[in-house]
Amino acid sequence: MPDNPNPTVRRRVLGTNLRRLRERHGLLLEHAAEQLSCNISKVSRIESGRSPIRPLDLKALLDLYQVKDPAMREGWLFLARESRKQRWWRVLEDQLPQDFLDFVGLEEDTSYSRGFQPGVIDSLFQTKEYARAIIGGGSPKPLGPEEQTRFDVRLERQKALLREENPIEVWMVLGEAALRQQVGGPAVMRNQLRHLIELAKLPNVTMQVLPFSVGAYRGGPFPFKIYRFPEPSDMEVVLLENHISHTYLEDPADIGLYADIFNHLRATALGELESQSLIESIIRETDA
Repeated sequence: MPDNPNPTVRRRVLGTNLRRLRERHGLLLEHAAEQLSCNISKVSRIESGRSPIRPLDLKALLDLYQVKDPAMREGWLFLARESRKQRWWRVLEDQLPQDFLDFVGLEEDTSYSRGFQPGVIDSLFQTKEYARAIIGGGSPKPLGPEEQTRFDVRLERQKALLREENPIEVWMVLGEAALRQQVGGPAVMRNQLRHLIELAKLPNVTMQVLPFSVGAYRGGPFPFKIYRFPEPSDMEVVLLENHISHTYLEDPADIGLYADIFNHLRATALGELESQSLIESIIRETDA
């Protein structure tokens, strides 16, 4: 299989964790290359995710890195097999930016997400009508071609939350402003808020609201998400979104900072039952 300048998320995760294993044992690229009887550039491409790794080579590296537990080794081999699969969103590479497709891959391949959305409902929680209004910027005009593709992808992404096998676990703190901004109008918002109540009942969803009454809070009004990959990876990634791009932070110091901010937010926000009560009270207000 040829090198891929835009590797899948799983391949990047596999490569990053292999590099961490190597460094944990104080080994250099030269040692891994010698184990595989190849040149250093091949190992570098594997660790960057640009090249896939054969099961035989992976087993050799696991031997070198002293990974002996059978279940752990099988976990690594499973991750390698999954990293070679073609994902459904790859057919959209000529329609959407690469960093957006990487974002889609995160939700498909990670097992746990926690984050903060101060001003809008998180995309995984959005109804069709709310999502259409957000993507269309509030315009009543039909969505353009790229907007329609983003809309379709957003609905497809939500299946990660509801899939029968290994649904993604989500712990989200929503700002009260996200519940009160009349996106799409009162009827759309009422349905959206009722949808939040139903999602909060799912065993894999934890939802809290940060009320206006808390005043200033750590981290400021900036959205973020922290994604965690399933074992054998111990890797987490912070996602920062803006109007034109997605930024990914993988440095442990950055992840630690955002984990501390999230812990502050969840401790400051209303509890789950109190959050649901606030959502229900806002629904009654819009019904009045």
